[in-house]
Amino acid sequence: MKVRIFLILLVASAFAFPSTPVARAWGCKGHQTVALIAEKHLTPAAQQLAATLLAVDPGRKNSGTPCGTTGLDALAAASTWADAVRIHGKDDGFHYIDIPRGASEGAISSVCGTPHSCVTRAIADQVAIVEDKNADPKARAAAIRYIIHLVGDLHQPLHCTTNGDRGGNCVPVGYFKSKPHPNKQSTTDLDDYNPNLHAVWDKQIVEKDMAAQGAATAEAYANALDAAFATEIAIWKTQGIHLEDWAWDSHEHAEDISYGDLPKTVSVDAHPDAAPSACSDNNRIGNRMLHKHIILGQPYQDEAASVVEERLAMAGIRLAVVLNDAAANLH
Repeated sequence: MKVRIFLILLVASAFAFPSTPVARAWGCKGHQTVALIAEKHLTPAAQQLAATLLAVDPGRKNSGTPCGTTGLDALAAASTWADAVRIHGKDDGFHYIDIPRGASEGAISSVCGTPHSCVTRAIADQVAIVEDKNADPKARAAAIRYIIHLVGDLHQPLHCTTNGDRGGNCVPVGYFKSKPHPNKQSTTDLDDYNPNLHAVWDKQIVEKDMAAQGAATAEAYANALDAAFATEIAIWKTQGIHLEDWAWDSHEHAEDISYGDLPKTVSVDAHPDAAPSACSDNNRIGNRMLHKHIILGQPYQDEAASVVEERLAMAGIRLAVVLNDAAANLH
């Protein structure tokens, strides 16, 4: 059942669907929401650690289009840094883990550490850097920014699954009145379309839910989610840090909701280990999915939004737990 957020604002922003959305892992508003929730639950030591490291320039040049940071504090502004500086073949694999649909839970260890992906290992590695007072200050400054972002990524269901379709990036979908069209930003992949399932989960479901709840800003949305999940938050804080369990939970949500609630069945890929670099790979997976003519409307939005709300709130609390623990473990 969808979690209802009762939030009254004097001004609400209109929801707009961009013509060529870019998959950016929860999108700007989603990552900012996670960071803003986390801030509410940081210990004084973690607050000081974050303030100190975020004041240092990590020295990385933006390689993508950064999100706007006007009006955001340092932690929320840093939440999208890892997307803005990501470099293919260097750190893009930090953002996800390719657990094949239909796999057993033990598959996490077998896919983590491949050349393709491992968000769980990336988080653990960056935490180790933050906890090392003798590490290069710029490396620690980058590490905390990665952590703030990657804990959010870990809770996006389609960042923890694949069906030979690049985590749903190669599943074109209609989303309300928007029909799939070739992605103009893809100059070589003719089977890359927007909207697609991954991009819808990254951004559109979040922003449409914000509009439905009357949350004009990420701060308002964070406040609403923090209040709506107050009972669960008290429990989540006590559960410790279990990165692989968190990844598997996301994977199960992808199976049950992201794919499971689609109005047309998308079967488990016959070659679940396929890791296409483009939607024209894997027997033209993008083109094959396009011809399923999947259209997502209000029923799918309602089911997905209830999951998104919980995953964002949970990510915020778990980010706080990770940072609190790191501050306590400084050596």
